[in-house]
Amino acid sequence: MHARQPLPPLLLAVLVSLLPVACSTPTFSTQPNKAALLSGPMLADLRPDGVRLWAEARQAATYEIQVRNLDRNGPWLPAQGPLGKASLDLRGSEGRGSCQLTGLAADTAYAYRLVPKVGRALPDLHGQYFHTPAADGQAYDFRVAFGSCAGEWGMDASQPVFTAIDTKHPDLFLWLGDNVYFIHPDREWENPELMEKRWRHSRAKASLQPLLNHTAHYAIWDDHDYGPDNSDRSYALRKVSKSLFNRYWANPASGQSENDGIYFSFTFGRVEFFMLDTRYERAPNERPESPEKVILSDVQWQWLEQGLKNSKADFKVVASGMQILSDYHRFETWNLFPSQRARLLDFIREQRISGVFFLSGDRHIGEALREPNGGYDLVEFTSSPLAAGIGETLPDRQVPQRIAGTLAAVENFGLLDFRFPAPGSSDFAEGPALTFRLYDVYGKPLGRQVVLRLSELQP
Repeated sequence: MHARQPLPPLLLAVLVSLLPVACSTPTFSTQPNKAALLSGPMLADLRPDGVRLWAEARQAATYEIQVRNLDRNGPWLPAQGPLGKASLDLRGSEGRGSCQLTGLAADTAYAYRLVPKVGRALPDLHGQYFHTPAADGQAYDFRVAFGSCAGEWGMDASQPVFTAIDTKHPDLFLWLGDNVYFIHPDREWENPELMEKRWRHSRAKASLQPLLNHTAHYAIWDDHDYGPDNSDRSYALRKVSKSLFNRYWANPASGQSENDGIYFSFTFGRVEFFMLDTRYERAPNERPESPEKVILSDVQWQWLEQGLKNSKADFKVVASGMQILSDYHRFETWNLFPSQRARLLDFIREQRISGVFFLSGDRHIGEALREPNGGYDLVEFTSSPLAAGIGETLPDRQVPQRIAGTLAAVENFGLLDFRFPAPGSSDFAEGPALTFRLYDVYGKPLGRQVVLRLSELQP
């Protein structure tokens, strides 16, 4: 299993040996980066040969990024970027920025640190490290955590769920929308300055920092981190919101032009992820059914359909801010846009696209759904909320779509474990598989585990 597990004793010893190098000067505070960083560093866009780093500082600064191979206990070396040495420039009044690291070895564990032009490296309080995946297309076991709805009005405003996620050691974390909530009494979505303050405040949560340091983050939005409740393409500040979103996430891409939404795709081993934007070009929910009542723009539809058709990945994960399959409740789902829902499901069936399943958020409950679709049953895993109020729901007996025993009516996050058995292993004949389960904010498993084999997702 290549998923990021707790570091073995040798690597832990190596990592501990690095800390005095980063923290030996008494001029640094023992509090979490109070002297320099407000939040981060955050990992993103993790690839076999590189990774992206993001951070937000209390004031403008520039840092050289240095890396060290954990397995070999070698020297700190300057990380390389597209134009030479990797430099993290945190500029402007907000002191925020990102940089790309390149030239790394695949399937390798690295420690990293930030070094100012003058003085010693910033304190490494949480163990800054990452593990590059195997080359795209190679069999590689890994773990994905996902969730949505990270409000501050749930059971604990400190959001302990992020500590629990970090203890599960995921390689990737997928944010599926409502990653912050623009607050209603102040109508923050009408004021760009308040919107930015909300992002800055939420990203600086103490419980979130270790997860930012260790795991690569990928994000899409839903209504509350895009604009007001149930917002759509009519939202007046949607371009401002997109700009803010892109300043706080270092995704591999953001649509296909500056006039587009924030959708993107990426590949990890033998899995391809299609991260959808279901807000930027969305028609109003109450609009009568017609060809103009869309969730995705024509450009995003072409991108998605072409991507699914051309994908060589075993598993193809389609992530949506709101549920795709659900038809049993009164809240927002693709079911409010029946022709759009049918277009997606029909395309998968008619084009005989193998290996597809869905991820979603928004619902303020967690569950797994299953729906026949001709060639094979489509499955959807929903995780919501990470840290917000619980929504209304129905028991299993009243929801035929739900996979019995998967309902989580508490704050939760989801885990997916992808496994690709090696030739000669005892389970090689069973083929690739993924395992899904929900967990509460303290990391305790909820409900039943669902195993989905690639052989089940064939037309």
